Amino acid sequence: MFKDLDLTNEEKENLIKELREEFPQDEMLFEIHLYRLVQYLKKQRSKK
Repeated sequence: MFKDLDLTNEEKENLIKELREEFPQDEMLFEIHLYRLVQYLKKQRSKK
């Protein structure tokens, strides 16, 4: 999922941690927001 974003492991872990904190009890919301975040970052990086 993150392979096209060229993020460090620390950056990936921080993103996941932040989303986990926001949605600690809801795996589906966590996954949806993670997916949306990755898609957004891909789109932003492709504009450069």
